[in-house]
Amino acid sequence: MVPQKHRWRRASVLVLKLMVALVGLWYVTRQITWHNQVFLQPGSIIRGVVVLREVPIRLLHLGNNIAQVAVGQQRLRVRLASGLVVDGVPDRAPLSWPAVITIPRQCLVSLGGMVEIRRGLPGLIFSAHWWPLLMALGLLGLPTFITAWRWWKLLTVQTPEVSYGQCLRLTFVGQFYSAFLPGSVSGDVVKIVYTGKATGNTTGSAVSIVLDRVVGLVALLVLALLTTTALLILDAGVWKGPAAWTHSLLIRVWWIITGLLLATGIAALFYLHRPLRRFLRIESMLGWLPLPTFIKHAHGTLQRYRSHSGLMGVLFAVSLLSQGITPLAGWYIGRALAMQAPFDWYLVCLPVVALAVSVPILPPMGLGVLDSLLLFFFVTHGIDTVNQAFALAQALRFLPLCWSMLGAYWVLRGKFSNPAARQQPGVSSG
Repeated sequence: MVPQKHRWRRASVLVLKLMVALVGLWYVTRQITWHNQVFLQPGSIIRGVVVLREVPIRLLHLGNNIAQVAVGQQRLRVRLASGLVVDGVPDRAPLSWPAVITIPRQCLVSLGGMVEIRRGLPGLIFSAHWWPLLMALGLLGLPTFITAWRWWKLLTVQTPEVSYGQCLRLTFVGQFYSAFLPGSVSGDVVKIVYTGKATGNTTGSAVSIVLDRVVGLVALLVLALLTTTALLILDAGVWKGPAAWTHSLLIRVWWIITGLLLATGIAALFYLHRPLRRFLRIESMLGWLPLPTFIKHAHGTLQRYRSHSGLMGVLFAVSLLSQGITPLAGWYIGRALAMQAPFDWYLVCLPVVALAVSVPILPPMGLGVLDSLLLFFFVTHGIDTVNQAFALAQALRFLPLCWSMLGAYWVLRGKFSNPAARQQPGVSSG
């Protein structure tokens, strides 16, 4: 029976996550355009008036010499034949235009001899190039294999009999549970239960998973620190220079990441440095403190990794490589969507975004948060469009789910079904 206060706490966290998701999605979706748009050329004459500023309008049809557009409620700044300059809505006086008009093609803004068309979200998705998306899909599967290898190496310090194949299957199964059954059971819990059944060492299994998470998080923090620093020193002339509030926000992010890394380093130093441990009497403190038995056993298990500093260094380097795959995959997605940002922009932005959406109190898969952050980095700096940034967010969110579906194979076969996990046989090799 779950205590009442725990139920209220879970409900409060759920409401908070839902509010964050709704606010983020509201902010993003209100800026999305669903139809193709073109821009009126300043100085062009349409129905006897001179257009004075560039303005987007909905494109219905584009021919060789003419374009059919729906002017709708878009406000125009024009100069009338009388010389009077007005800001008005096309379907009202003094303009009184019909809802759909036909105009010469030369009245539209062109780039390189081609009319500049800003595609609506459906048109953007259906016109995406498939080969870069397939490349991104393949790349986004690599972190799963790397994570499984990293976890396997951590497990073999305690239980050498565990194979990489077992760890890989459990990693896919864990991802399936986390992605598609988030309210049922955590993927990490599934991995702990089945690895513990196979090895007879549930504590060691839990410690290896926690340590695996810590190594991955530290690698992400380091990469985010490097990329945030790059964002701050990036030539302002290339991307029109961030506004003062943007620069200030990045500085705060840099200090937060630096503080987290320093705190992690200090904690590791206090825990692993033998003379410091003896000076602080940590061993005796652990002996008399009323800690759960699991914590005391986990402490003893962690000590086995102290003599494997070389392995930890290799795992950290591999984790950095794994974290760097997402920017490359994001760049391929951007190529598919005809985005203009170069690879180095993805490299400096996406690790910061990944770190932000990994905060536990945020909605699953960064719903609403991932979308807003990509708009911040790719749209507010004048690089790409809202529709492109939104489509990039959805691809980064849902393409990895295709790999998570592989875990369904073993779940549906009954080898890793839940909630009867503790009554199932251990991890099989088949």
